[in-house]
Amino acid sequence: MDKTKLIKIILFLGILILLSTFLINIYNNNFVLEDYNNSQGIKKIFQFGSGNNKNDEELSIFLIPHSHCDSGWLQNYDEYYYNIVQYILSGVINELYLDKEKKFNWVEIGFFSRWWNDQNEEKREIVRNLIKNKQLVFISGGWVQNDEATPTVDDVITQMTQGHHWLKDTLNYTIEYAWQIDPFGYSSSTPTIFSSMGIKGLVINRVSNDVKSYMKSVKEMEFIWKGSESLGERSQMLVSTLNIHYDYPKFIDPKLDFTLDERVEQFVKYIKELAKTRESKILMVPLGDDFRYSNAKKEFSISKEWLKVIQDNKQRHGIKEIRYATLDEFFIALEDDFLNRLGKGKKENSNTLSLYDKDFFPYSTGYLEYWTGYYTTRPLLKRLIRESSHLQKSSDILYTLAMAENSNNPTNIYNLNKLSNDLNENRNTISLVQHHDIVTGTSRSFVLNDNFQRLQKSRISNYNIISNSLEFLLNNSRYNNNNNNNNNDNNNNNNNNNNNNNNNKNNNNNNPTEPFNFENVIDLSNRSYNQYSLIFHNTLGWEIKQHISFRIRVDKNENQLLKSLQFVEAISDEEIQIQIIPIQDDSGCQSIENNYVVFAIVNLPPLGLNTFYLRINNNKQASNIILSKPKLLDNGDDINFNNNKFKVEFKSNGLINKVTDKDSNEIKSIEQKFHQYTTKKSGPYIFNIKGGKKLNILNSPDKIIFYDGPLVSQLTMLYGVEDGCNVDSIVVQRIYKNNDEKYGGPLITENFIETGYSINGDMNRETTINYKVKDLENNGIFYTDNGLESRKRIYNDDRTVNENYYPVLHYIKLKEMSENKNHQYTVYVDRSVGATSPSDGEMEIMIHRTMNTDDWKGVAWPSKDTGRTDGKLYFNMDSVNNQLQNEKRLSLYITNPPIMFVKKQNIQNMANEDYLLKYSPLSNQLPSNIHLQSLLTLKNENVGLRLFNIHEDDSTTDTEQSSLFNKLCTTNFIETGLNFLGLTKNYIIDKYSTRINKDFPVKSGESEYSFINDDPYPISFSINGTNIDQYKTETKTDTIKIKPLEIKSFTFNLYSNNLVKPNLELNNQYVEQSIENDRYEYDFSFYPIRPTFYEDRGRFIRPSKLPMILSLSIGIPSFVIIVLIALVIYYKKRKNGKTIKFQPFLSIGEEELKVM
Repeated sequence: MDKTKLIKIILFLGILILLSTFLINIYNNNFVLEDYNNSQGIKKIFQFGSGNNKNDEELSIFLIPHSHCDSGWLQNYDEYYYNIVQYILSGVINELYLDKEKKFNWVEIGFFSRWWNDQNEEKREIVRNLIKNKQLVFISGGWVQNDEATPTVDDVITQMTQGHHWLKDTLNYTIEYAWQIDPFGYSSSTPTIFSSMGIKGLVINRVSNDVKSYMKSVKEMEFIWKGSESLGERSQMLVSTLNIHYDYPKFIDPKLDFTLDERVEQFVKYIKELAKTRESKILMVPLGDDFRYSNAKKEFSISKEWLKVIQDNKQRHGIKEIRYATLDEFFIALEDDFLNRLGKGKKENSNTLSLYDKDFFPYSTGYLEYWTGYYTTRPLLKRLIRESSHLQKSSDILYTLAMAENSNNPTNIYNLNKLSNDLNENRNTISLVQHHDIVTGTSRSFVLNDNFQRLQKSRISNYNIISNSLEFLLNNSRYNNNNNNNNNDNNNNNNNNNNNNNNNKNNNNNNPTEPFNFENVIDLSNRSYNQYSLIFHNTLGWEIKQHISFRIRVDKNENQLLKSLQFVEAISDEEIQIQIIPIQDDSGCQSIENNYVVFAIVNLPPLGLNTFYLRINNNKQASNIILSKPKLLDNGDDINFNNNKFKVEFKSNGLINKVTDKDSNEIKSIEQKFHQYTTKKSGPYIFNIKGGKKLNILNSPDKIIFYDGPLVSQLTMLYGVEDGCNVDSIVVQRIYKNNDEKYGGPLITENFIETGYSINGDMNRETTINYKVKDLENNGIFYTDNGLESRKRIYNDDRTVNENYYPVLHYIKLKEMSENKNHQYTVYVDRSVGATSPSDGEMEIMIHRTMNTDDWKGVAWPSKDTGRTDGKLYFNMDSVNNQLQNEKRLSLYITNPPIMFVKKQNIQNMANEDYLLKYSPLSNQLPSNIHLQSLLTLKNENVGLRLFNIHEDDSTTDTEQSSLFNKLCTTNFIETGLNFLGLTKNYIIDKYSTRINKDFPVKSGESEYSFINDDPYPISFSINGTNIDQYKTETKTDTIKIKPLEIKSFTFNLYSNNLVKPNLELNNQYVEQSIENDRYEYDFSFYPIRPTFYEDRGRFIRPSKLPMILSLSIGIPSFVIIVLIALVIYYKKRKNGKTIKFQPFLSIGEEELKVM
C-alpha cells in the first residue's frame, strides 16, 4: 500500500474517531449550547444587531439589591431562617441604617415577619424609618414567592393576601410592584390576580431561552401582559423581563475575584449590550442571588467601589445616572419614559409596546430541557395541599359564621377569639406550601416531609376550629326558655320552619356531650353509641343535591349489624336510601376486611349545614338499605353501567370502551389505557423521554369485582394480587345513579364517569392515564384551565411529547371541530398534574413519576417517590354549549365536596342535646354563575367576601333580587381589592399604545373565549339595603355588579340581632395525631396515606458516566480499525490475484492474520 492511500486511511480513521467522540458527548449532554445554572444563570452571551444606536444615548441604570430566599428547598423553612435568613436581614438593615445611599428590596414576608417578631422595639423603629426613607421596600409581598403552574388561584390569592395584610397591619405598607423571578414559567392568571390587588408592574425571569432570545432581538423585554380577553384592561399590567437571570452580572459578583478595573470595564460592556435589548433607556440590573447578603457589609462595600468609579465617569460611558434603587423607583422611571415616548396621542413616535395575551408554558432551558415534570412530581403532596386548602376554606367559613351568630355574647366572642391565631397560622401554612419548590415537589425529600408534617398539623388544628365553630354555631339552647317557637330563623328558607324543636325538649346544659369530631372512618364497633349525627358542610354558595360517601367499620363477627342501619335526615325525620359496598372482596386478608363504603344522596343548603342520623336500630331491619355483594367477573363478560346521563360499556379488562350520551344519543368509542414512560434522563423538574419507551400497563387485572345497586355501579380491578392478598395496583370505575323523582333531573354527580386509581411509584417510570375518543379530529388543539378560564393549547408536532405537556389545575378538554358535531370531552382532575393531547382525540394525563436520576437543575437529588398515590379522575361527555355553562361549575363541585363531622349519641339520651339541625346564612342560593370564593374573618373581626362570576357566557343568568344574608346584619360594606385592601385602578395601562406581535414564538395559551366586546349584562343582587362604597368615591349603589370572569371582593361587619346564645367553652381535647396518620385518601382506598420521604441531606453523588464514555470511546474506534484492517487484507489479496472468502472481522482466523 502506498503512502498516499495510508494517509487517506489514517485521516478517515481520525475523522471517524472525532465524530464518534462528538456523538458520544452529545448523547451524554456534555455539549450544551445553552447551559442554565441556578446560581450562575445562562453562561452563553447573546449577541444581537445594534438596532437603534443607544450607545450615544444617556442611560439611567437602577441597581436592585435583593436576596432570593427560598422558603424551603435544600433546607427546610426553619433551617433557612436560623442558618442564614436572620443574618441576611439583620446585616442588611444595619448597612441601610449606616448609609442612606444603600437600598434593598425584600420579597418573602413569611421570613420577614418571623425576623420582625425577634426584634426589639429599637430595631423595629429603625426599620420603620428605613421604609419611610424609601431605603427598604417590599416587592410582591406574598408570604412566599409562589409557583405559577401548580397552585390553585384560591391558594395564590391566600398567600398574597396573608403577606399583604401583615405588611398593612404591622407597617402600614402597600405593595405596588411584584418580583416573580424564580417560578418555572408564568401563568396567564398572574396579571389578572396581581392587577386586582393594585400591583402596577411585574418583573419576570424564567422565560424559555429561545423565547427570551427572540424578545431581546425585537426589543420586547418590556411589554403589556393581558391575562384574559374577557377582562381586557382590567387584567393587564406592565412587565419587565430580566436579561439573563436574577443574579449579579458575572464581573461584578462579589464572590468572584476580579480587579476593580475588570469589574468596571466588563460592567460597562454589559450595560451596552443590555441597552440593545430594550426600547427604553431605563435599565435595571439585579444585585443579588439565592441567599445573598449574609455578609451584607462585604457585598455592599465591593459594589460601592466599582459603582463610585462609574458614577465619577458617567458622561464618558453615556450614563445619565447609576445608583442603588428600589423596584418602585425603576418602574416609576420606566412608566414615565414609556408615557413620554409611547403614550397614546404621541403621533411623532410610531413605536408601541407589545401586548402579550398568552402564558409562558412550558419553560425550557435548552435542548431536551423542558420543565414539564414538576407539573406532576410528588402527586401525594399535591393532593394533600389541595384538600388541606379546602379544609381551610370550611374552617374559615364556619368560624366566621360562628363569630357572627355569637356577636351579641361577649363571653363567646372572647372564647372564639382564642382560635383566631390558630386560624391565621393555618392560613400561613397553606401559604407556605405554595412556594415554588414545595407545591412543585422539587425540594429535597426531608424538606417536603417537613411541609407534609406542617400540613398535617394545620389539618388537626382546623379540625379543632371546625369542631368548636359547629358547637358555637349550632347550639340552639338559647331558644328554649324564651318561648320562641320559630327557632328556625337562622335556617335556610328550605327548612320551611320544619319542627326544629325535635331536639328542643328538657334541655340540660350540665350534661356533657361528645364534641363534633372529624371521622375518616366511623367505627361502629363501639356499642356505647347507637346513633351518630353526621353534619355535612357545603362550602359552595349553591344548594347541593348529590351523592356522598363515607366509610364505616364493624367488628369482624357483626356484619349483620349493617342490616340494622338507618340513615335519616334529622330536620324531616325522613329515612334516606343508602347503598353499602365492601371495600374489598371476600378474600379476607386485608386490614380493611370489615370496612365498608356507605353511599347516599343528600340535600345541603347553600354555604350551610345539614344533619343526618346514622342509627343502629336493632329492633327492626332497615327497609331502605342495599348491601351490594361482590361479584367476580371473568374475561369476556359484558360490563355495562347506566344512569340518567350515560350508558358506559367497558372492555373485558374493566377499562372504558364506549360511552353513550343519553341527552343527544351520541355514541362514542372511548379507549381508556394506562401507560408508563421509561425514564433515563428525567428529574424532579424535567420530563425527558429520550432513550425511553412507552409501555402499556394495567391491561390485565388479576381480579375484576362488580358491585351494583340503586345509587352506584362499581368495578374494582386488582393488579399484582399475591396469594389473593397484597394488592399492587387498584383501579375503580364508578357511576352514580338516581331513580328518586324528588331530586329532579340528573344530579351533579351523574354528570361524570369516575375512575379511581391506587398505584405505587415505579422506579424510573412516569405513569399516565389516556382517554382516546375515536374519530375525533382535534387537529392538535386542546384546552387546559388556569384556574380562572380555559386556555387554548396547540400540540407542536416538531417537538416530542414531553415538550408538549402543559399544567392542568382542574381539567383538560377536547372539542369536536366539524360543523355538524358539537361535543366536548372533559377530564377533571383532583390535583395539579401535567397533560397533553399527543394524537387526534387523545388526552394524556400524568398521575405519578419516580426516578433514580437528577436533572441537575439545583435540587441535586433524585425524586425517589416510590410511595402509593390514590386519586380520582372524572370523565364528562356533553355538548359544547352545555359545557360552556357547566364546566367550571362542575369543576367546583368536584374540588369542593361536602365536609363531614360526626357527633356520637345515644337515641334514648337525645333530649339532653339541643342543636340546630339545618342552617344556612344565605337567604337564597347564589345565581348559577356566581361562585362564593371566600368568606373569612380578617383582623378586628371584619369579614372578607369574594364573589367570582364563573360563566364566560351570561345568557342563562338566573339572578334573583334578594338579600345576600338571611337574618344576619351587614354594615360598612366596602368594595376592596382582591387582597381585601384598598381598591385601586392601574390608570397607566390604558394610556399606552400597544401592538400584538404575530411573530412571537409562543403560539399556545390564549383565552378560549372572549366576551369583552359583547357588553354582557352584569350580575346584580341587593345587600340587605346596605350601601356599597365603590372606588372610595361618593357614588353609592345597592347592588353588586360582576362581569364574566371577574372576581369582586368586599369587607364588612357581620353580626346577629337574634337572642343571646348561652355561654360556651372551647373544647381542645379530642384531636389526636392518629386521625391523620391513619387517614384514607378516598372511599375506595385499601391503604392509609403513607408518603415515602427519605433522608437526602448532603451531596448527591452523580452516577459516573466515565466507564460508558471510555468504553464507547475505545470500542467505536477499535471497531473502525478492525473493519479497516479487514478491508486492507481483502484489498491486498484481490490485488495479488488470490481468491479468499471474506468473513466478518470476528471470524478472522490465523491464516488470514498471517497474510498481514
